This record gives sequence, structure tokens and C-alpha cells, in this order.
Amino acid sequence: MKRAALVLATILAGPAWLAAQTPVDQKRPAAPDAKVSIENTAGSTKVTGWERPEVQVKGTICPECELDLGGTDKQVRVEIQSDHVNPMAGKSDIEVFVPAGASVSIEGFQASISVAGVTGAVSAETVNGSITQAGAAKDVHLESVNGAIDLTKATGRVTAEAVNGTVTVRDASGELEASAVNGKVLVTGGSFDRAKLETVSGGVRFEAGLSAHATLSAESVSGTIDLFLPASLGAEFSVSTFSGDIVNELGPAAEKTSRWTPGKELSFTSGSGGARITVETLSGTVNIRKRQ
Repeated sequence: MKRAALVLATILAGPAWLAAQTPVDQKRPAAPDAKVSIENTAGSTKVTGWERPEVQVKGTICPECELDLGGTDKQVRVEIQSDHVNPMAGKSDIEVFVPAGASVSIEGFQASISVAGVTGAVSAETVNGSITQAGAAKDVHLESVNGAIDLTKATGRVTAEAVNGTVTVRDASGELEASAVNGKVLVTGGSFDRAKLETVSGGVRFEAGLSAHATLSAESVSGTIDLFLPASLGAEFSVSTFSGDIVNELGPAAEKTSRWTPGKELSFTSGSGGARITVETLSGTVNIRKRQ
């Protein structure tokens, strides 16, 4: 009984804004290919593509916040505004429904972001929070400082950058640039014409397809780089590491660059060539594996 009373007292004494969240539900017309900009500083923003010619915003906002849903049919603005000195004093959790073919730009600070079902361009940035994207968006640009990035089935030009967090790319295609400072870069499924993968202290894993004349570059300072490639791939390889090791299942072994330094290099052509693959690490191991 005492414990139950203590829990109840804790709930009742919680932050005032938890009990004072303001519900919102507004909509306005929007063109099928509208450009939709969304700004929500703190909380969460979920964006969902649908077949209606309108934008709808639902959820809850902080007690000192206001929802600004404006613009034109072609350019729609969604903004959570606050007159508070500290815009992170309260959080707002909103879900924004947009025409599936719209192009969406989302900004946050202390906020998580998710996008699904949008086939236009998607741009999302946050400082403290994760970002997820799912669906055949044509061009995608995602950036987070402290948070993971996870994207699925994006096409065209795809950019994903995280400072402290893992970047995961699944079943994408086109041109990819993915980087992390303290985190891994994981690419599985899909096929690419160009892929540039970079990490500092995290590892890189690439287990996807490459077009006949694709370029793939992978760089890491101290992380391991694992490339899982089909034995039938035609490509020219250039691999080097300063103090790591190189394991190659598709061709010859690596050679030391000097008697006096631990560096190793590997250059060879598999099949009839065509694609170009370059890999560099400072102290990380490079594994070139046959993909089953």
C-alpha cells in the first residue's frame, strides 16, 4: 500500500507539461507534388504519405506552443512555434500526413524523426534523436548528430550522415554516401551505381549489388571494413592499410609496402573488370568475402 501511494504521488508530482499537453488536429489542401516543410524543435515528428490531396497534422504540443499550418497548395508549412525562452522546455509529438508524391523537409533539435510512404524527396535533420525512413523516396538526405539513422528502399541520390550513431541502409539503389564518426555504416541489399562509405572509429559492412560500371569506395580510420561481393563480380580493386590486415577471398593475397613499415596493399582485377572498388584504412582490417 505504501509503495502504491508513493508511485501515485510521483505521478501526480510529475512535470506539469505532461498533464497539460494540447491536442491538435488540423488539415489544409495540398497538391500531389507539394513541397512540405516541417519544424518541430523537441519531441517527435512522424510523417506518413497518403493518397489524399491534403496535409493533416495530429498529435499533442507543449502548452506554450502553437501549431502554424500555412502556406499554399504547392508549398505547405508546418511549424510548432513557442514564445518560451527555452524552446526545449516542452516537447511536441506530432504526426503529419502528406500526399505520397510530396517532397518533405524536416528539422528538429531534441527530436526523433520518422518518414514512411513518401515517394518524393526527403530531407531530415536533427541534433539529438534518431531518423528513420521507409519507402521508395527518390532522393534522401538524412543528418543526425546524436542518433542512429535507418533507411529502407530509398532511390536516386541518398545521403546519410551521423556523428554518434549507426547508419543502416537497406534495399536502396542509385548513388549512396553514408558516413559515421562514432558508429557503424551497414549497407545490405539493393544495388548501386556509386557508393561512398566512411567511418572514423566504427566499422563498414557492404553486402549489396553493384552495377557493371559502378564505383565503390570505403574508408575507415580504426574500424573493420567487410565487403561481401559475388565471386562473379567484374571489378578492379585497390586496397591499402597502414597497420591493419587484408583478407581477400576473390583473388591474390596482399603484399607489404615496405620491409620497414606494417603497411599492406592489394591491387587486382576480378572477372573482366568494369566496376572500380577502392578501400583504405589506417589501423582497421579489410575483409573481401565471397557473397553466397
